[in-house]
Amino acid sequence: MLGSPIPINMPKKLFKKTLSKTDIDYRMTIPMDSLSAFQIPKGKYSKEVAVFDIDGRRWRFRCSTRRKDPHPKPVLSSGWIKFVKNRCLKEGDEVIFSVADNDGAEGLQFGIQARKKLKLLGQEFWVDPL
Repeated sequence: MLGSPIPINMPKKLFKKTLSKTDIDYRMTIPMDSLSAFQIPKGKYSKEVAVFDIDGRRWRFRCSTRRKDPHPKPVLSSGWIKFVKNRCLKEGDEVIFSVADNDGAEGLQFGIQARKKLKLLGQEFWVDPL
């Protein structure tokens, strides 16, 4: 059935990140040691990636790097802010990116989970992944 959610099993954590103000308002920076997993083709500076949330919903993000800088500073842009707003994420919340082989299909398959930090009666709590 076209458009139905795809259950994803993401066995390998790629990175976990506490979100900054820039991550919430503009684009999310990606740790340099995770950049190779996004497989941006040689000579290119960006690539659209499909990322599945824990409900199997597909999100499209653009992973890009700087063109003329020796430090690529990878980011997720196009589509990222839509995900942030959909999940009502704020500074201090966290995301976990995972990756798995796509069972013979080309490339890797990415997953994302978000967790919100709540403060209640002076105590901090994490909600279940979103």
